[in-house]
Amino acid sequence: MLEHGEFGSMIFSIDEANGSAEAKYIMRNGRFDLVILDYVLGDANGAVLCKQILSEYPNQKVLTLSNNNSLDFAHEMLQAGAKGYVLKSIDAKNLAMAISKILSGGLFFNENLANGLVERCILGKDKAFSTRHPAIERLSRREKEIIAMICDQLTNEQIAKQLFLSKRTIDNHRQNILNKLGMINTAGLVRFAVENGLANP
Repeated sequence: MLEHGEFGSMIFSIDEANGSAEAKYIMRNGRFDLVILDYVLGDANGAVLCKQILSEYPNQKVLTLSNNNSLDFAHEMLQAGAKGYVLKSIDAKNLAMAISKILSGGLFFNENLANGLVERCILGKDKAFSTRHPAIERLSRREKEIIAMICDQLTNEQIAKQLFLSKRTIDNHRQNILNKLGMINTAGLVRFAVENGLANP
């Protein structure tokens, strides 16, 4: 779908893709100043798609726009080559600033994530997170994502809808998470998540 609009002093047009395959098809048939990706996609991981795009178009600028304020996600997108990571709650002024900064060759990350990324780079990933509970290492990236959404008080139905998964799949993930962490209920899980940095700030 092609849209036209004005955003502050920016005049722009947008091609919108409904999945990674369509996004790659659109890019092969057009030229874009900026690609905006979510980390969580219906049919792909945003970091994987970012790497695929940059392997074909090394000079393409990519901005991540996500609901998830996750340092792990931001770090993965940065490693994949994205030039920025902002939340979907960002206001129009700051989004325009992010786009302008990236188009000018700079980086733009949500302030909390930027500070966390700097800390991770200075201290090293292992040292920065060495105080976390060892059981966290048994969790998959998807399970950590679901934990953060549980802490945001989303129901299994809401999580399933956002992740484009069935409720039964989320039910299974939730039980696996409790089993891996040795928890018996959601209250204990939320407390554990907060204490170990798994909940969204």
